Amino acid sequence: MDPFELLVEAHRPAMKPVLAKLVGILRAHDVRYVIGGANALSLYVRPRMTIDVDAFVDPARKHEIDKALASGFELVSIGAFHSKFKQADVEIDILYAGASAEDFALANARDAVILGTAVKAPSPEALLWLYLASSQERNFVDALELIRSNPGLDLGLVRRQLERNQPELLGKLEKMLTTARQPVASYEESRARRASAAPAGPARSRPRMPRRKAASSAAARSRGSRARAARPPRRPPARRKA
Repeated sequence: MDPFELLVEAHRPAMKPVLAKLVGILRAHDVRYVIGGANALSLYVRPRMTIDVDAFVDPARKHEIDKALASGFELVSIGAFHSKFKQADVEIDILYAGASAEDFALANARDAVILGTAVKAPSPEALLWLYLASSQERNFVDALELIRSNPGLDLGLVRRQLERNQPELLGKLEKMLTTARQPVASYEESRARRASAAPAGPARSRPRMPRRKAASSAAARSRGSRARAARPPRRPPARRKA
């Protein structure tokens, strides 16, 4: 088993048969697709765990594919561009292509093997573009790992595609590249930074008695002293005569 298979086997073993079943349905209907998300990322970087399977699918036969998947999995929802299914504890997100990044991923699909199943997967350049087009913070982190782990990544190709289709993402790409070039902090360094950044708790002090209460207590003691001073002295009891 490769590292991703070992990870899935330990934490979510149902994902392996779900992926195989999903790909089997898509292949039986001869539809263009690529597997995305953490499953695709595992081909290029040290894998991380995930709870779902993402697939970008050609929208030309959306109704037919939704119907086929609903017959094979539990239906969660069907939307115009995103349909959701489920089996066991694994979610299945079907994203119908149409955006430039998704169309590029379908047009540049490559053969791969994920969790023992032969699949169509996006190239690392297509996967990077998909991450750039996403607003999820997790995908920004995944993109950094993709860049750091693949020195042969064709960044020139990604830049040209962005210039033609999504020039507003060029700044995000440059920011991502700058971050990726910075040294990665070790666990000890990250822990020390978090500790130094944590706000210090308020210093404890002994509670003071409110002044008014202290004054009233002093006055009470003074009144008690005056009352005792004004009280006549006790006379010894008279002796009885025998």
